[in-house]
Amino acid sequence: MRQDEGPAAHTSRSDLMSRLLQVSHGSAAPTRHVASLDALRGLAALAVVFFHLSLIAQQSLDSHQQGLQTALQTARLTPLFVFFAGSESVLVFFILSGFVLYLMLNSRAMPYTVYVRRRLLRLYPPYLVAVLISVVLVGLLGGHHAPGFGSWVNSVWQRPPDFITLLHHILVIGNPDTEPYNFVLWSLVQEMQISLIFPLLYAAVLRFKPAGVLAGCLGLSVLANVLALILAHTSPGLAYLLTPYLDSLHYLIFFAAGALMARRSATLGRWYGALSVWRKLLLIAGGLACYTYGHLLMVHFGIASRIGDLLILPGAFMLVLLFSHSQRVIQLSQHPAPQFLGRISYSLYLYHGVTLLAVVFGLGRHLALVPLLLLALILILPVCTLAYSAVEQPAIQWSRRGARRSVVPPASD
Repeated sequence: MRQDEGPAAHTSRSDLMSRLLQVSHGSAAPTRHVASLDALRGLAALAVVFFHLSLIAQQSLDSHQQGLQTALQTARLTPLFVFFAGSESVLVFFILSGFVLYLMLNSRAMPYTVYVRRRLLRLYPPYLVAVLISVVLVGLLGGHHAPGFGSWVNSVWQRPPDFITLLHHILVIGNPDTEPYNFVLWSLVQEMQISLIFPLLYAAVLRFKPAGVLAGCLGLSVLANVLALILAHTSPGLAYLLTPYLDSLHYLIFFAAGALMARRSATLGRWYGALSVWRKLLLIAGGLACYTYGHLLMVHFGIASRIGDLLILPGAFMLVLLFSHSQRVIQLSQHPAPQFLGRISYSLYLYHGVTLLAVVFGLGRHLALVPLLLLALILILPVCTLAYSAVEQPAIQWSRRGARRSVVPPASD
C-alpha cells in the first residue's frame, strides 16, 4: 500500500469483488437448482466415457473387425453422435457451469473470498485425489508401449511421474501440461480459472444487454486464438506457457451463454413455449447439425485453433434449452438413471479415464480388445460411484459449510 493510501482506500479495493457479488433480488425467491440440468450433465459425462471408449476402439480394431469400425464411423456422421460426443460434451459442461454459477451468485450475496473458498472446496479435493491416483497408477502400470493400441493410448502414461509436472498439477492454475496422468484434467484447469473471474462476468451479465456480453466474449475468443496462432509461429515456448490463459479467454463465451440463459430463463421459456411444433423441430435439427458436424467442418477447412468451437456453440445451447424448457425432456430427465448420473457426473468425468487406462495398461496384453473395453465399461460406474461417495460428497459438504459460515444476507429490494 502506498503511503498516500489510507485504510479506507485499501478496504475499498479489497471489497470491490465482494460488492460485485451483492445483488438485489426480486420478490420471488431466486432459483438455485434445476434438476433436469443435473441429468444433462450426467448424460454429457457418460457421452465423454463412450467417446473415449470409441476412440480406443477405432484406433485399435483389427482389419477383420472392419464392420465395427465402419459402424462407429457411420454413427459419427449421424445425430447418434450426441451419445458419444467428447469435446462437444465438455462445451455443454461449460455452459452448464455458467448457468449454475449465475444461480449460485444470484441466490445469495457473498464476499469474493467466500465464493472462491466454496468453489475450491467443491472442485479441488476430487481433482487432487484423481491426480494422485493417476500418478500412482502411471508409476505402477505406465511407462511402456501398449501393443495393439492406437496412437492416442500410446501418447499417455508414457512418462514416469516427475516433480515439476506433479507440481503443475497440484497448483492447477496455469498448468500447460495436463495430458501425462489424466487426459480430462485440461477442462478442470479451465473450470477453476474461469471460476475465479466469473464474478466479473456475472457483473457484466447484470449490467449489459445479452448481445453486448456475447459480443465482448466473442472478441476475447477471437483475440485469444489470434494471439495463440501468432505465438505458435514466433515464440513456441511462450505459446505453451500462455495456452491455459488464452484458452480461458476463449471458453469464457460458453460460461457467458450459460449465465445469460439463467438470467433470461423465464423469457427463453416463454419464447420456446410459443414456438410451433415445426419450428421446434427445425431448432432441434439445426442444433444437432451444429453439434454433430461443427468439429468435422473444422477439420475439413483445416481450422486448427479452438475458434471452431464456436460452430458447436448453437448445438450445445440447444441441448441446455431443451433440458431447461421442454416439458417432455424435463419429464424424461426425472428418471432415476439420469438423475443418478447427474449426481456422480463430476466423479464420472474425473475418474473414468484413470479406470480405462488402468485396464488397458494392466490387462491389454491378456485380453482381446472388445472384452477389454467391456470390462473397463463395467468397472467405470462402480469406481466412479465409490469416488463420489468417498471424495466428492465430503467436498460438497465442506463447500456448503464454508459458505454458510460467511454468507452475506441477500440485499433487500
